[in-house]
Amino acid sequence: MDSILQFDGELLIWLQNLLHAEWLTPVMKGITFLSEAGAIEIILCLLLMIRPKTRRLGIICAASLALTFICCNLVIKPLVDRLRPWEVFEDVIRLLPDPGDSSFPSGHSASAMGTAWAMFLASRPAKDSNYDQLPCLGWKGVGADPGTVHSWSIFAVVLALLTALSRLYLGMHYPIDVLFGIILGMLCAYIIHIVFKKREASRGIIGSEGITGK
Repeated sequence: MDSILQFDGELLIWLQNLLHAEWLTPVMKGITFLSEAGAIEIILCLLLMIRPKTRRLGIICAASLALTFICCNLVIKPLVDRLRPWEVFEDVIRLLPDPGDSSFPSGHSASAMGTAWAMFLASRPAKDSNYDQLPCLGWKGVGADPGTVHSWSIFAVVLALLTALSRLYLGMHYPIDVLFGIILGMLCAYIIHIVFKKREASRGIIGSEGITGK
C-alpha cells in the first residue's frame, strides 16, 4: 500500500511539473469551479427537466447525479478517509483552499462524469439500431433530436475529463482519486441506465402516458 501511495504522489508531482503554466492556472481554476458542489451538473439537470423536449433526459441525468453523490460523498469518502496530497507530499503544489474532506475519490470528477455519461448513454443508439429507434428524450412525445443531444453529450464527457485533469493540476487529488471518480461516475450512470431501461420495458417510457408508440 505504501508503494502505491508513493507512486501516486510522485505521479501527481510529475504531472504538476509537466503541465504548470501561468496562463493555464486560471483556466484550470475556472474549469474546476464549474463543478464546485456539483453546481454546473445541478444546473444542467434542472435546465433539461424544465424543457419539455429534454425532460425525461433531465430526470435520468438527475438520478445519476444523485446516485453518484450518495456513493462518492456520503459512503466512500468517509469510509476511506484519505488525506489530501499536500498533507503527505510537501512537493505537491496546492492552488486552492483545503475543501476539508477526504481525497478519495474525486467528487468533482465523479459528479461531472456521472451526469455526462448518463446523457451519453441515454442518447446513444443500441447496436444495430439508429437514433429514430431511441425512446423519446422529452415529455409526452415531444423530444429533442437524439443525434444533437448525443453530440452535446460527447462535449459533456470531454468537459468531465478536463474537470478531472484540473483537480490534478491544482493539486487537490491523487491520480487514483480522479481515475476512480471517473469510473464511479460512469458506473452510477450505467446503473441508472439499466434501471430506467428495465422499468420502462415493463411500465412504459417515463412521461409518455397516452402517447402511442412512445
